Amino acid sequence: MRVPLSWLRDHIDPARSPEDLAELLWNSGTEVESIESRVPETDGNLEHFRVGFVREAVQHPDADRLRVCTVDVGESEPRTIVCGAPNVAAGQHVPVALPGAVLPGRPPLGTAKLRGVTSHGMILSASELGLSDESAGIIELATDAAPGTRLDEVLPIVETVFDLEVTSNRPDCQSVYGIAREVHAVTGAELRPLDESEPAAEGPGTVDDHVTLRVEAPDLCPRYLARVFTDVEVAPSPDWLRGRVEAAGMRSINNVVDVTNYVMLLTGQPLHAFDLDAMAGPAVVVRRATEGEPVTTLDDQARTLDADMLAICDAERPSVIAGIMGAADVEVSGATTRILLEAATFDGATILNTSLRLGLRSESSARFERGLSPKLPPRAMAIASRLLVEVCGAKMVPGTLDAAAPIEPEPTLELRFSQIERVLGIEVPEDRATEILARLGFAPRPHAQGLAVTVPFERSGDVTREIDLVEEIGRVHGYEHVPAELPKLVGTGRRSPAQQQVVRLSRLACDLGFNEAISYRFVPEGDADRLLMADDDPRRDVVRLEHPMSEEMAVMRQSMLPGLLRAAARNQRHQRPAGRLFEVGRTYAPQPDGMAREREFLAALMFGQPVRDHWRAPQLPVDIHAATGIATRLCAAVGVHPGRGANQAPYFHPVRQLRLTDGDTPVAWVGEIHPKVLKNFDVTEPAAAIVIDLGALLAARPTEAPQFVDLLTVPVSLRDIACVVDDTVAVGDLVATAADAGGALVREVRVVDRYAGEQVGAGKVSIALRLEIVDPGATLTDEQISTVVDTVRDALEARHGASLRE
Repeated sequence: MRVPLSWLRDHIDPARSPEDLAELLWNSGTEVESIESRVPETDGNLEHFRVGFVREAVQHPDADRLRVCTVDVGESEPRTIVCGAPNVAAGQHVPVALPGAVLPGRPPLGTAKLRGVTSHGMILSASELGLSDESAGIIELATDAAPGTRLDEVLPIVETVFDLEVTSNRPDCQSVYGIAREVHAVTGAELRPLDESEPAAEGPGTVDDHVTLRVEAPDLCPRYLARVFTDVEVAPSPDWLRGRVEAAGMRSINNVVDVTNYVMLLTGQPLHAFDLDAMAGPAVVVRRATEGEPVTTLDDQARTLDADMLAICDAERPSVIAGIMGAADVEVSGATTRILLEAATFDGATILNTSLRLGLRSESSARFERGLSPKLPPRAMAIASRLLVEVCGAKMVPGTLDAAAPIEPEPTLELRFSQIERVLGIEVPEDRATEILARLGFAPRPHAQGLAVTVPFERSGDVTREIDLVEEIGRVHGYEHVPAELPKLVGTGRRSPAQQQVVRLSRLACDLGFNEAISYRFVPEGDADRLLMADDDPRRDVVRLEHPMSEEMAVMRQSMLPGLLRAAARNQRHQRPAGRLFEVGRTYAPQPDGMAREREFLAALMFGQPVRDHWRAPQLPVDIHAATGIATRLCAAVGVHPGRGANQAPYFHPVRQLRLTDGDTPVAWVGEIHPKVLKNFDVTEPAAAIVIDLGALLAARPTEAPQFVDLLTVPVSLRDIACVVDDTVAVGDLVATAADAGGALVREVRVVDRYAGEQVGAGKVSIALRLEIVDPGATLTDEQISTVVDTVRDALEARHGASLRE
């Protein structure tokens, strides 16, 4: 919200500098993002800005886009000024900067020779004066001021503008008068009342003779006001109106549209003006749009409505997307003589949803979506009606169409004085609290142990409880009076056992050389294609956002890997070809009840071949074996020693992947990333990934407390068993069988060799297993060790058809 201080001072003059006023507003909760100034008024600078009259404008002899103008600026002789604006012409009153003038953000202006012609000044556009961003042409002044008149007497070129950040719960602050009310509260300066006087109704007939009104969706439009004006003269706005509208950040269109925008900026109530003669019927019908109903809006864009949107229609078609933007075919133009003026209240959620679905936002929608009171339209209608008569020469037709649902009276809340000190921690005198509420527009009166406070309609959506009144008192009284003290905490919070284990795993991952990453939970829907998932893969069924910020954040993630792969690609683009990343997070799958099933995972990614820091340093591999070792180590950290099994995930290499299981329950998946997937995510180096299902892993965690085992004072015996099996037998199954057969005396089984070739025959493979045999309580004899080895051999032969290899 941009608030010109000259406009604000029409309603309240706090007699403070802009900087002091900005600080007061900031401290009371209205954030002033910046203070902007226009033409500096120091050192006589304003004397260099004049009203000029263009006597002649001829083509430059050596430049197609330049014109040589003869401009009267009130001196004995006119000046020659070269101008490149396409709309400059003889007979215009224009703003002129003379040599020596200092424009916003520029050095002092001098004379300049342009293609051989010396220019003794500059004819100005709105952007050059800081009035707006419009720079397509020079300003044509709608004034009869004499040439040489100081420009600041005609245009608000000396202006200070507050750029405010208004919170979503304060629609009242999206208006100049709403900010004036805030200034009154924090300074106590006199707040002048708005002039809501009505003009004389001198138009022909009554409003019912010109138009009919029917509201078919009162739940979405609780109030709709309409008036008719005839004999309207559409023309450029007078300079004061144009200056106010453009200083507030809006583009001047014509006097009718500028009046509606002016009143919206002043009161916070959007209005819309229709060309009544362009409407079919003529009728106004407020209804839900039909599915697929088309409308071309004022920005010349064809848009398609749906049944959840509200439209303001004539007898045949939509004339306005309610609360957002009008249709081009009923736009007020130079040919308009009769207008219909609308001031309405719409359901804020409907306006917000429509705006998001259409990707169309406006100053109007920004106000409606916050929620406006149905008591506000009459105020705006009265002010706009008077201005249309004064500025546009219009005649107001007697009568007002007013379709309104029952309007609730202003609520009254009880405020206990004791609550103020209890909540704020400081004592606010009772008369001070009463004064603050009165300045804010509330109506406080003594009641019981405090006040009965009637809430004004401008604040009825924001102030609904006693605590809200306390907040109002606190922010205006000044939070700087509240001492800075640490809160008194009762008890201490602590992590649950599951949370403690997740933290333990995260720390272990860091110890293993991984850096923690945080990726977005919102991802593109195309990630399923990038991961090579089949069309019937259930992970393609995702939770979609109703109003995504972009296509790149359209759905909730079903996998943790895309985020890590994107992070790896980003690292590689920034000269970090190798690395290790992990993330603890959740995935989301839709459920029939409309909710999402959340699962927590630890996902890790190793990518690239690490560069050696020293010529003797080992080259650490990025492959299935290294990833499996890390995954096994992470599982073991919580007491789970998983088995291994085959896996078929499309995003892993077809044969370089496996899953880790606790019994028949998968707890983790490990694999080298498929080359096509790497290419889809712009990862240029090999990568291997680990995905641990934390819910399944922690459910498999032993419940009994770990027991101390003496690993140092008793000897460990190592025995190797080489067995020949079919090459279809999973090595993990061999390891599991050996560990199970060895029982408590086999502490660990490792694979130490693998051989395939002529000596074992086609379709066979030799696997060497190393057994660590130990009894923590005693030294084993050779006979006991041999018994364990024989038992393991027999189990391998019986379960897997293994033949022993000497």
